[in-house]
Amino acid sequence: MVQRDSRPFWSGAVLVWRRRRLLWWIFTVNFVLAFFSIHGVIPRTGAILDHSLAAQRLVNGFDLGALEEMMVQPGVSPLDVSPAAMAYSFLFFVFMLFMTGGILEVYRRDIRLSTSEFFEACGAFFWRLTRIVIFLLLCLIPIGILHHILRAIAGHIGDNAVSAMTGVWWQLAAGIVIVLLILILRLWFDVAEIHCVAQNERRVRRSLGGAWRITFGNFSALFGLFLGISVIAWIGFGFGLWLWMYVLPPTAIWTAFFLAQLMILWWIAMRLWQRSAETLWYKRYLARAEEIFPAAPMHYPVVTPQPPPSPLPPPSATDAV
Repeated sequence: MVQRDSRPFWSGAVLVWRRRRLLWWIFTVNFVLAFFSIHGVIPRTGAILDHSLAAQRLVNGFDLGALEEMMVQPGVSPLDVSPAAMAYSFLFFVFMLFMTGGILEVYRRDIRLSTSEFFEACGAFFWRLTRIVIFLLLCLIPIGILHHILRAIAGHIGDNAVSAMTGVWWQLAAGIVIVLLILILRLWFDVAEIHCVAQNERRVRRSLGGAWRITFGNFSALFGLFLGISVIAWIGFGFGLWLWMYVLPPTAIWTAFFLAQLMILWWIAMRLWQRSAETLWYKRYLARAEEIFPAAPMHYPVVTPQPPPSPLPPPSATDAV
């Protein structure tokens, strides 16, 4: 088992900064697609807030409870948004899936690829990574079923328990279990994508099998790396949300806008940090595996050249019969 190593953790952050063009490109594409997607949402949201007393809780500040109440309205519910918003969201998903092969190749080689080389890597691994995502969605189905079962159990316990907090604590514990399962699943498939790109593996199931052995054979090191960056991401995002809710005045519209963009940029950077740190860890894992199990040299039989036979001497007269 590979021991815990903190060097990929910080080296991953340095690698993201060194190849920061990827960060700017992803942020720019996200900003453009988000700009076009809000055109169908703004009229519906405005039509509801113009006739709602709860609008003041959002105009004069940021109230998370008011936002949740607004999102369950039929006109602005996430399940009832305009088709254009859903289309742009799906387009960004496909864009990130396409970019993943090139991003992992850049982080693996740690060089500045040309535009043609980068998009060549993106296209070469696009269909393989798409199949990995399909397997990921299939693996999420049993987790969703488990989540539904645990919620039903929590509701039953809350209805029959003496203390009202029993159901709350059960639901909290069930939520933690589901989140941990999703994180472990995400880590496994992250390693599968890195293995697919690094080994140029065409068989997705072989990549998933190799990633399974690597992930759970070195679980403490890999999960600690993945979870540590996730915690930093949530702390930074929560700090930005706190500033938005309690520090910014209601009239600071442009400041709130730039703060929201910084929060999105932070989230994208944290995800790239995870991918770069995982890639560096994978490279160190392969290097150590080669040190422990070096490739055996090929041995061939050594043939010693023999001198040519000397010519026979001519017969003499005495040799005649």
